[in-house]
Amino acid sequence: MDFKHVQSKWQEAWKKEKLFHVERDGREKYYIAIVYPYMNGLLHLGHLFTYMQSEVRARFKRMQGKNVLIKFGFHCTGTPIVAAAQRVKDGEEKQIEILKSMDIPSEEIKNFADPEYWATYFPQQTLQDLYNIGISIDERYTFKTTSLNPAYDAFIRWQFNKLKEKDYVKKGKHPVVWDPKANTPCGDHDRLEGEGETPKDFTWVKFRMKDSELVLMSGTTRPDALYGQTNLWVNPLGKYVEVNVEGERWIVGKEAVQKIEDQYAKPKVVREVKPEELIGKKVKGPLVDYDIYVLPADFIDASVGSGIVYSALETPQDYMEVLRLHDDKERCERFGLPHEEAKKVVPKPNISVTGMEEDLGKAICKEFNAKSYKDEEQLEAAKQEINKRVFRKGVMMKHCGEFAGIPVKIVQSKIVKKLVNEREAVPFYELTGKVVSRSLAECIVKVVQDQWFIEYNDELWKQQAHECLDSMQIIPEKLRKQFSYVIDWLNHWACAREFGLGTKLPWDEQWVIESLSDSTIQMAYATISKYLEHPGKYDFSIKGLNDSFFDYVMLGKGDKDAVEKSTGIPASITEEMRQDFCYFYPFDFRNSAKDLLQNHLTFCMFNHAAIFPKEYWPKTFSVNGRVLVNNEKMSKSKGNFFTVRQLYEEHGADPVRLTAANAGDGSDDANYDSAFLEVSKKKLTELFALYAAWYGKGRTSKMHVDSWFNSVVNECVQRTTESLEDVQNKAAVQAAFLDLTRYIQWYLRRTNNQPEKELLKEAIEKQILLLTPFVPHFCEEAWTSIGKKGFVSNESWPKTGKIDKEALQAEEQVALVLDDIKNVKELVGKGNNVTLFVAEPWKYDLFTKVKTLLQENKEVIKEVMADAELKKHGKDIMKFLPKLVKHRNVPEVDKTKELALLREAASFFTEETGMKVVVEEAENSKEAKAKQALPSKPAILLA
Repeated sequence: MDFKHVQSKWQEAWKKEKLFHVERDGREKYYIAIVYPYMNGLLHLGHLFTYMQSEVRARFKRMQGKNVLIKFGFHCTGTPIVAAAQRVKDGEEKQIEILKSMDIPSEEIKNFADPEYWATYFPQQTLQDLYNIGISIDERYTFKTTSLNPAYDAFIRWQFNKLKEKDYVKKGKHPVVWDPKANTPCGDHDRLEGEGETPKDFTWVKFRMKDSELVLMSGTTRPDALYGQTNLWVNPLGKYVEVNVEGERWIVGKEAVQKIEDQYAKPKVVREVKPEELIGKKVKGPLVDYDIYVLPADFIDASVGSGIVYSALETPQDYMEVLRLHDDKERCERFGLPHEEAKKVVPKPNISVTGMEEDLGKAICKEFNAKSYKDEEQLEAAKQEINKRVFRKGVMMKHCGEFAGIPVKIVQSKIVKKLVNEREAVPFYELTGKVVSRSLAECIVKVVQDQWFIEYNDELWKQQAHECLDSMQIIPEKLRKQFSYVIDWLNHWACAREFGLGTKLPWDEQWVIESLSDSTIQMAYATISKYLEHPGKYDFSIKGLNDSFFDYVMLGKGDKDAVEKSTGIPASITEEMRQDFCYFYPFDFRNSAKDLLQNHLTFCMFNHAAIFPKEYWPKTFSVNGRVLVNNEKMSKSKGNFFTVRQLYEEHGADPVRLTAANAGDGSDDANYDSAFLEVSKKKLTELFALYAAWYGKGRTSKMHVDSWFNSVVNECVQRTTESLEDVQNKAAVQAAFLDLTRYIQWYLRRTNNQPEKELLKEAIEKQILLLTPFVPHFCEEAWTSIGKKGFVSNESWPKTGKIDKEALQAEEQVALVLDDIKNVKELVGKGNNVTLFVAEPWKYDLFTKVKTLLQENKEVIKEVMADAELKKHGKDIMKFLPKLVKHRNVPEVDKTKELALLREAASFFTEETGMKVVVEEAENSKEAKAKQALPSKPAILLA
């Protein structure tokens, strides 16, 4: 089959008939809000895998009779486009090669030095790719973001005014992920590496050196262990400095100086400090009334945190390092540390963990078989585990002052607050992981002044977001807890920057709203975008768009006549938009890759809860995993990175779509299998030929196998329907494509190419309908080829008919008998005739009785032998009854039906095996083999 020719033919037909144009009507609506892609390149396979979740659902729901609206937009907001344009302007070869790899002509590349050119070029290309891959969108509703689109710009300004009215946008001082090269906050969409990584509290605690004004700053995430502090660690090869910070003389790692400047105050470096100046000295930390020693440890990284770490010896690395000093007098003396003093450094338990000894470090080392400081792998695993246990189960001991008896997970923040208030600690932050910006800079944490933040830390707002989550369907359901965690965890979010593409803050226009903050409720805009994106078609102007317009259309506030006076938009048009919004909103389904769970999807809940009444809150979030290619991560260096355009131009849209749908279900990583892609092309071509050869052909008489075929077809309809409702595309492909095709082929074999005419017609029609969401071009062609009129895309989804379980079981027996005949032939190696013996009547009575006895939990063998009629066959019964009882799998078979089934199948067995097959009743035969026959398992004699 020429898939590319077929797709072009039907895409033109859809376009001509405006098949997917959506208007408000009397049907139940179904609104799918596809996550829009960032416009710094062509769509790639990762986009396609995510979009197929929505595209398949849209076609499925449309065939179920819903009035389906699909939202699609083009995201141009942010700094990545500006940064890429600058790289083109600078002649950076790598960026130019990226553009060339997308088949952009060399002479056109110079245009990409202008950021606005990106925002024009790639939306056009993306829309073409959407058409060519067969996404069933109404292009009138598509839109792009930023101030380059005045209507969308006005909408975002309205959104932020609403948030500010509720005091959810404030200017303040907070830590952000910072791009030091671009000198701007670095949001998730601005990153090449490290999406989801955030600033994490890393409190620096003050340890004051005895008989000195020096203060050693120790960074920690475990302030709870301060009540059991035993020593400070410094790296004997580390680089340390003394800095003056607001009049205090701090000792920190050399690389911590910049952190102090970025996050706290302007430091003045006084001098370098050698580690040996610190080792062996005594210091005094907060919360205790004793001094502790500064000790050497090679595992300390002087560039992390403050470069100095305190210990309570419950961390396994700390515990083993102290034992090392206890056993190594020479090491102590090398650093001027009295060995006897080092041996006095022992654990001071201050946290109890249920099920563990008081000495947590010793206990966890023993549990993980860590016997030396050299056992790095065991020690790291033990560290991760003890930190989890302490946080989840730890309770402060009696000597911990005001915090005695309080769980660790509650007390940590309280201790930090106490220390900061008493000027014994300073809040600092570290990134939870490495972040690389699109400007290729490694990002840092910076505490910024006078930055605009969305206050996702607001407790009342968090409660509303939880309420929104509770009202929603989450697919897969297991992710609900993760959404809940993110709602609790979200804090201040830097929502604006000083340059880049986007909408300016309405009240402070030196700031531009960043890319994740302007996309949280854009689904609402899409319900009316066909008007606002094409005002000329409706004879109005958008120049006067203002907040009162959006207040009326989306919140029902104000008066349409007053809106007309302030905007110049006719009241009748405004009312049409109001009615469209009320009809289509809220969105019913939104699918995204899982990397957006911790930001965009959760922001969407927050902002809907803040701006809209409950009836307009989101209905469903579906989340998919990453897509691999042949079980490897996509990478240009590996040669397995594909744009959607490359795929459909080489293979045609439908095989590519089918392979994407078959890649995987749920939030686990999926696999785009190139072998399946090639197989699907072959199978679809064969399937089309099968339809042409068999549709409308066959017998009118009835056979037993017909009931089986009708049942498996209906079973496939049921499984496909249920899978699509649950957003299980791979499972649906298995049922509708792989299994149903196999059943049709088996049915033709079973009937010796004499299928029941109407039954096969119905099966072919149902399969075409079931496959339409996945391979719509193929299905349109197939639908026409069998003589049907109109578009299959507009046909009704097939209903599940009767499923005869007895017929399914019967055909399963036929397949098993065929396998048994083939196995016997292989074993015996000779013979041209096969006799199948159907068991004697008394065995069917026995099986019925055994099944009943098992269900009643009675002693089967005893009850059977108490039956006078059955006891006559006691010797034969005991050959198989114990095994039957043990497995408790007793078939319920009627002899008359089994006999008729096998006699009807005899010609099939003959055709399949090349041997003449006859069926006899065991009681009419003198063959010894006949005695071995059991219900549903005939005896086989080869002669």
